[in-house]
Parts: sequence; structure tokens; C-alpha cells
Amino acid sequence: MISSDKFQGKNDIAENPVTSEFEAWVGILYSCISADNQIKDSETVALTRLLRSKEKFIGIDVAPLYAKAFNLKMELGQLKYISACCELIKENDKETIFANALELLLADGILEDEEKNVIEVLSKQLRIDTGMTSKIIEVIFLKNKGNIKKI
Repeated sequence: MISSDKFQGKNDIAENPVTSEFEAWVGILYSCISADNQIKDSETVALTRLLRSKEKFIGIDVAPLYAKAFNLKMELGQLKYISACCELIKENDKETIFANALELLLADGILEDEEKNVIEVLSKQLRIDTGMTSKIIEVIFLKNKGNIKKI
């Protein structure tokens, strides 16, 4: 029989308001599209399309996850929220979510200062090797070179 005392010392839910891997993915990606404090319809569509393309999101209703992401980002602030989300990302997904985040940020062909800050924080919080971070950034920049800059 397991003692309840064992679980009272550390309550992950109380310490981290992000309670699932799905919330963490949406939280990180939502933070990216809202880095400039403006969310365009095209960014929401791109995020939804990206999530629907992931096998892990089959059958997951993302609308409540967006709502929670909005509320937690407002409550915690962007950097603390990103940090909380990164704690729940599985090791084998860290580079993937980083690349997806960068892809969303560069969809308009421009990387603003706020967006650069988010990418730096995300890379550090996910503990992605600097060499791998550079490779991912280089590939995503090449992929998005020549994109139409949205006004």
C-alpha cells in the first residue's frame, strides 16, 4: 500500500499550472504566435493546421487548450509560462517543438525582436544543444526564404 504522505511533499499540479503534454505543446506554440501581442487569424489557422498534422493530437479538442494558454500566459507572463510548458515536453519532442515554433514565427518572413527573445528563451528552457539550435534555425530560415511578408 502506498502512503499518501509520499505525494503530499510534492504536488506537481500545484507547482506547475500546465498539467499535460498537450497543454504544453499548445502553450509553447501559442506563446510564439502571440509574442508580438497580436494574433492574426492566419497565425491561428497555421497553429491549428500544425497541431492537426501531429498524430498525438488526433481526437484532441484544442479549443479549451487555446483558452487555457491565453489565461495562463496572462497570469504568469510569457517567459514564466514558456518555462512551465517546457517542463512537460518529452525529451524526444524538444527539437521538434522548437522547429515548429520557429516555423510559426517565420511564416510571415520576419523575425521581430520579441520573437527572437521567445526563440532564445525556448531554446534554453528546452535545453537544446546550441549546435542543434543553430542547425534548426538555419534550415527554417532557408525554408522560409522569400516568403511573402504580411503587412
